[in-house]
Amino acid sequence: MEFLLPTGRLVRYPKTSFPTPIHQVLTIGRFAGLSWGERWKLLSWLEQFWEGSLRLATDLEHRVAQDWLESSGQARSVIRNIWNPLAHWLTGNDLRDLSADAFVASVKPFFLSHAANSRVFVPRQPWQEMFVQPIADRLAKASVAVLLRNQAIELQYEQERIKGLRLSDGRFLQADWYVTALAHHQLTPLLPERWLTRYAYFQQIVELTTKPYTLIQVRAPGTIRAPRHILIGAGPFPWIACKPAESGQSLAAILTMPHDQSPIETEQEVSTLLKSLGLLQAETKISSFRQQEKAHAVLSLQPGTKVRRPIQSSPVRNLLLAGAWTDTGWPANLESAIVSGKRCAEIISGHRTG
Repeated sequence: MEFLLPTGRLVRYPKTSFPTPIHQVLTIGRFAGLSWGERWKLLSWLEQFWEGSLRLATDLEHRVAQDWLESSGQARSVIRNIWNPLAHWLTGNDLRDLSADAFVASVKPFFLSHAANSRVFVPRQPWQEMFVQPIADRLAKASVAVLLRNQAIELQYEQERIKGLRLSDGRFLQADWYVTALAHHQLTPLLPERWLTRYAYFQQIVELTTKPYTLIQVRAPGTIRAPRHILIGAGPFPWIACKPAESGQSLAAILTMPHDQSPIETEQEVSTLLKSLGLLQAETKISSFRQQEKAHAVLSLQPGTKVRRPIQSSPVRNLLLAGAWTDTGWPANLESAIVSGKRCAEIISGHRTG
């Protein structure tokens, strides 16, 4: 993981294989993105947590992360150049909107756990081949029917149970349990008005909001030997992820741009950025450029959001909720989605064995 400072200098966050706290003493102590004074201040602060002499405030969920960091003595330049790009990368939220509790939860694996927990894995294979297809194959071996290219359009219920599900092709399915992995804004239109008004559980889901982003995917001639994540403290792009393309003959890069940025000449801006980082030669042109607007890109983690994220068990006896946006103790990321699915499976299997 690298940070691009306003001076144009790239600084890499060091890697070690030592356990915490030795891990953080060595990595933060060698991180050139912070001045010596800021490094010492951060290490002293973390040491108090390790020793138990300092505890996090109980009101972090009701405080904005930027204000909390400033009150903790972090310099504004460090907040702007280090913490804000890191928050964007981990949560998709700006420190000016992000709750302090969500910020702490997102950076905790990097600073307050074992070194192995702070590793970032970048797959070389396509996502479908590496993750989705092995799961589909395992389900097929277990005689599980997977119905693709169908959309749920109606949940039918009686009393406080779901009795069936109607698909877009007209089929009606029935099951003992129903696990929805829909996004919250896709789930609530399927629920009966009675449940939305009666249960606070569902009312709080309605109150969740998302943030729009522009996702940019780029390919260009030239190779890089290893994946790179570069976090940027200024400009329209908070971070950029680069890796060798599957063919090994070109660079593949992904950038995100929040919708509150001023209009720019996007492709030219991306080309200039890649060249300034040494990822493209001066004469090289982008061979493929795709820009996608995502209206519900990330979950807004503003103060007060934590209590609105639902647990897996709903008031409806045979309905469970899965998804990155549910309450798992993680930000709304891949880890959160996996944890939510695992909890749903444990609830169903535990119910059967009980």
